[in-house]
Amino acid sequence: MVGKERAFESIKEAFASSRADMTEIVLISERDSLTRFANSEIHQNTSVDDVTIMVRAIDGTREGWASTNQLTPEALADAAARALEMASVQPANPDFPGLAEPAQYEDAHGYDETTAAFGPMERAEAVQSIIRQADAHKLNASGALRTRVREIAVANTLGVCAWHVGTDASLVTVVMESFEANAGSGYAEAGAMRVGDLDFQALGARAVDKCIASMNPVAIEPGEFVAVLEPSAVSTAMEMLAYMGMNGLSFTEGRSYASGRLGAKVTSEMVTIIDDWRHPRMAPLPFDFEGVPRKRVPLIQNGLAAGVVFDRAIAARAHTKSTGHAVPGGEEKGGYPIHLAMATGISSVEEMVAETERGVYVTRFNYVNPVHPTKTIITGMTKDGTFLIENGRITKPLRNLRFTESILDGILGSVQAISREAELIPALGDGGLYSAPAIKTGRLNFTGASA
Repeated sequence: MVGKERAFESIKEAFASSRADMTEIVLISERDSLTRFANSEIHQNTSVDDVTIMVRAIDGTREGWASTNQLTPEALADAAARALEMASVQPANPDFPGLAEPAQYEDAHGYDETTAAFGPMERAEAVQSIIRQADAHKLNASGALRTRVREIAVANTLGVCAWHVGTDASLVTVVMESFEANAGSGYAEAGAMRVGDLDFQALGARAVDKCIASMNPVAIEPGEFVAVLEPSAVSTAMEMLAYMGMNGLSFTEGRSYASGRLGAKVTSEMVTIIDDWRHPRMAPLPFDFEGVPRKRVPLIQNGLAAGVVFDRAIAARAHTKSTGHAVPGGEEKGGYPIHLAMATGISSVEEMVAETERGVYVTRFNYVNPVHPTKTIITGMTKDGTFLIENGRITKPLRNLRFTESILDGILGSVQAISREAELIPALGDGGLYSAPAIKTGRLNFTGASA
């Protein structure tokens, strides 16, 4: 790890070598430790220390980016020169708002020493607690356990100077009966700021129980069903919603579900989704990658479209202010939410099932892709535990089903119950942690089944 003092020494050196009108630097230093397992054996155990320095050079109203993973003065000077060279060949941007002004940041308290010190033997013991349960039933366990320490520094030549160190941990596991197409399989995943908040024994038991219960699945005729969705499935729907429409650029270009609809009803009034870095147990980050203090943004409030997130450039184009959601390196222009949380309700999964005459129980979605962003239509498959609900109880496992449905008009527009408990689910890629409850929806359109 680089440490705060050395991080800002390196940034100061890069500023000194930059010939740009203004310069911004994002430094990300992380130790990413990963234990992967398959066929009920650990097959990969890595711990990677890396540092990335991204330089944004401003030439008038043009901007260019360059990066390096070396902290030597020569490497930093080279990155600063390349960034300016890139800026010099970019078109002028009359809407360029300039770099962020200095700001005060809240304390985040996102670092956990136990997570930072969680070593390979401890990861192996945690994984073993899952494999042991699978072995007891002659099942096959696979998955990955990750712990990470991450330092982030953001500074610019106007005086922005932000630094944060945090930790996070995540586990994903799949337990399978065999590799046959219709074999039983179970799934569990969880994320947390503290590795101690992950109950490996319980997550393993959940995946094993789900695998056993899903053996010998049967097919059903596709159609529109009432569905009970576990938090993993709900988190995927939230992730697709963020990807398709919570971004300021898609909003201003009319490609978002919220374009022209702020204040209008878009889901059931039971649904509230916010992006809030202060949400309990989240891995907090009080500023974005431009050094703007991160704001709490209601995105859907009691069923009404309430807002989207912005970075500085797109906020200026929309004649509003940044919400503090810029991403590093100029990617995903417009901003992106990394602390999404859906408000919990008053029900439980057991109550949702007990109150369902006929429906489908979904553990998670897989291979989900957008079909129509403004209508929030997605398509994908169920996986690792799909069941038929009849007369208030789960009666039989089902073959995986393909679905095509609108997130807002269908899944969230027809919510009938939300669980009182939520789970932290790691978003795909480096998309942060999402807090998702289980829900019961009155509409999920299944269009086919897998072989």
